[in-house]
Amino acid sequence: MTLYEEILQFDEFFTSIRRHDDFLVFDLKLPLNWEDKKILTSRGDKIQMKIGTQNQTHKIVSFFTLFNEESTSLLIAEIQAIIKWNKDIEEKSTLLNMKMMELKKMFSENNVDSLRELEFNFTPKMTFNEKGEKAEEGSLVATRDIKGQ
Repeated sequence: MTLYEEILQFDEFFTSIRRHDDFLVFDLKLPLNWEDKKILTSRGDKIQMKIGTQNQTHKIVSFFTLFNEESTSLLIAEIQAIIKWNKDIEEKSTLLNMKMMELKKMFSENNVDSLRELEFNFTPKMTFNEKGEKAEEGSLVATRDIKGQ
């Protein structure tokens, strides 16, 4: 992939890329409400970041790592993960709002008897452990006998 193609994938957020001593610094303009440090921490703090100037809607975030091929690839992957996670959250919020509007309309247009028949046919693509927590991918959920023991 060319440098142009690498930068283009961050086009709406890209501000600058620079080298400072032995570090590569990648600056992005991200929405103020986006999670960034939280995501990096949850992924093991493999790269560093610093929040710069902010206004009422955006912040400049500098992501940095050592300037070598392996660290640079990791920097790109971590930034992509932050962007994906936050865009997914935004899309989920939009979907939730749309579904709530659909439900409100459905409730206002139907009688109580027909609403009692309302069912949601949704199968989540995640499993939960015995504590009700999301099970890690590839982990097994404990099996129990009929008495729940």
